Amino acid sequence: MMKAVLPTVLLLCLPGLAAPTAEHDAPSSIEIVTKVRLTADRIEYSGLITAEANAGVFELYETAQPKPKALRIESQGGSAGAGMQLGSWLFDNGLDVEVDTYCFSSCANYVFPAGRIKVLAPRASLMWHGGVTQPITPEQLEAVLDDTLDHMDETEKNALLERHSRGELLQQLNFSRVDLVARETRFFQMIGIDQRITTLGHLYERELLQGEGDYMGWDFSLEDLAKLGVRQIRVRDGGQWDPVFPIRERRIYRIRLDSLRRFDPHVPPRPARLT
Repeated sequence: MMKAVLPTVLLLCLPGLAAPTAEHDAPSSIEIVTKVRLTADRIEYSGLITAEANAGVFELYETAQPKPKALRIESQGGSAGAGMQLGSWLFDNGLDVEVDTYCFSSCANYVFPAGRIKVLAPRASLMWHGGVTQPITPEQLEAVLDDTLDHMDETEKNALLERHSRGELLQQLNFSRVDLVARETRFFQMIGIDQRITTLGHLYERELLQGEGDYMGWDFSLEDLAKLGVRQIRVRDGGQWDPVFPIRERRIYRIRLDSLRRFDPHVPPRPARLT
């Protein structure tokens, strides 16, 4: 079976406080620093996708002359909100996206598909493992709240719990999730991609895995990505794409769309400038 992923990639906001932007599977025992820098013709982004790192990218772009043509990214993911923010900016400015190593979770969901031209190194890996539309049980929502509270300063947490009951906080988290689902729907309509790209592994998990294996997530062939609307993909130097997953003792599986019963890709009309 596939490892369950709590939707802490969601930007779920408690009253007056944003939940941590870090991916649920990101290491918590070390500080992960996201680095952005401008080179001769591109912006390079390495680390978790965060609103703060995004702001750095936007500032670099605004002050750069001439303007960079591409964003090169290496990321294990981040919050859905920050991922959509970066993907929307990438799309609006018509930048290419380049992946030399890996692009996982929110990076694969929202950044890679939003690039004008998408350039992959021959061994670069992509991984999807969930999105904001996947169902969340009351127990999982409780876990998201606990995870959020655990990342707070103790004084700040106590003050929050004095102002709001646990039930009120859970209700606010759920409202935030509903808002984020609507935002994701608009995002994929804008870039012309089948929104189910983020959840196909969960929707068809039993059929695909048949109860065997322990997987982190999934990927697609270039042909199937095109069917889902992710087009204009090029492999660097004209080579073949043969991805290598860089995390030892963890696996992803390849979803083949023609093996999914009753699945027909639904691709929104493509924006005129991408045709």
